[in-house]
Amino acid sequence: MFIFEVVVSALTSGAFVFFLVNSLHMEPTEHGWDSAGAFPTILSLIVLICSVIWFVDTLVTHTKSEKETSAQQKPEAQVEKKGRLPISEDGKRLTIVVILTVLYILVLMPLTGFMIATFLFLLVSITLFYKKWSVALIVAVVMSSLLYVLFQYGLHLPMPR
Repeated sequence: MFIFEVVVSALTSGAFVFFLVNSLHMEPTEHGWDSAGAFPTILSLIVLICSVIWFVDTLVTHTKSEKETSAQQKPEAQVEKKGRLPISEDGKRLTIVVILTVLYILVLMPLTGFMIATFLFLLVSITLFYKKWSVALIVAVVMSSLLYVLFQYGLHLPMPR
């Protein structure tokens, strides 16, 4: 799981550095914040910061857990692994989120558009992890509405299709 997280967080960081650099090269307007590159720049910067924090946190957590494990484990105590790959709960959740995200981008958005796809993605994701329909429904409605207001009135950009 450690290697997977390091690779994914590094790839995510690299991808959003690329997006950030490209969005900074978009032609600015006189106001700056209503240009075509404003939203991609802000979003790329936020996700890049999160990816770097994820990468560093993964390395620090793995280093601490290795030190604790080696201090607690005796050399004779070897744990025999059975035939299946041991996948932690976090690994299962990460796999589910990746699958849902791919479905959201490649299937839902082309079929239903940004707003409906975002609402459905949030509703399903939150319901799967927190098992509360009421919370999932409220968060999905509020976040979808906020995104609409942000795009339409804050950034003066058309909604993504």
